[in-house]
Amino acid sequence: MSAIKSFKELSDHLKSQSIRKKMAVANPVDDHSIEAVMHAVDEGIVEAYLVGDADIINKKLEGQKNIAFTHVIDVKDPQEACVEAVKMVKFGKCDFLMKGLVNTDVILRVVLNKEFGLLPKGRVMTYCSILNIPGYHKLAIFTDPAVIPAPSKEQRIEMIKYAISTAQRFGIEKPNVALLHATEKPNPKIAFMQDYVDIVEMWKNGEFGKDCVIDGPMDVFIAMDKERGGIKNVPSPILGEADVLMFPDFQSANCFYKGLVSFGGAGMAGMLQGTEKPVVLNSRSDSAECKFYSICMAALLA
Repeated sequence: MSAIKSFKELSDHLKSQSIRKKMAVANPVDDHSIEAVMHAVDEGIVEAYLVGDADIINKKLEGQKNIAFTHVIDVKDPQEACVEAVKMVKFGKCDFLMKGLVNTDVILRVVLNKEFGLLPKGRVMTYCSILNIPGYHKLAIFTDPAVIPAPSKEQRIEMIKYAISTAQRFGIEKPNVALLHATEKPNPKIAFMQDYVDIVEMWKNGEFGKDCVIDGPMDVFIAMDKERGGIKNVPSPILGEADVLMFPDFQSANCFYKGLVSFGGAGMAGMLQGTEKPVVLNSRSDSAECKFYSICMAALLA
């Protein structure tokens, strides 16, 4: 499989597989969720199980052409809709989960339920996103803009492993992982810097395997811009070719992607990782396009 370098290539790849993944959607009573779901249905990517108020959902489905690949499960209460959707994924009826119009804390409580939730004991739950940035020659996978405010070194290690696995599922055989910071000069007095130094040493010792490159600390120029990064004359095997971006904390990751989406024309997709099966957990304010590509991301990884 060739590396997928854009969201168009992602959706084209999924369509070429002619396999509909089964997706449970918790409380899809908003226009953006329905639009994204039906886009994925129309493209032949998913078969959708819509769990929520049937009166509202059916009204929003009026005029849609691929109703045969949508199933409405009538659950009036949003919290109960989350429970039913999570159970459908947990017990194998569906391949992955998507959040509709419901508060994130509500659905996360269900995902984390010890009896029928989706997070195995001992696993780190984090958020992995992908940016399709105009002017960058491939997709940029980054972590974590939403779940872990200040990751410990142990959490970073798991986040990097998830991101490497994701990159490889996108056809990137040997992902370049850039440990981003405001400076490329290691300084233990700066927050999270020692984690980076230790992780690079672990990589050099083979603890991440042979199918990746990890380097840092480095700034965004070194990671993603050969010309600007080259001027700094900092030797790095990644120079301008980062596939995975690790940020110091979720504030910096969150600001980075929202700035690019709002003012740089970037497209974004994202989902939870660490769970047994993919969980599409977009913000209620995310566009239908963002939700569609998040569905595509989850369908590829499911």
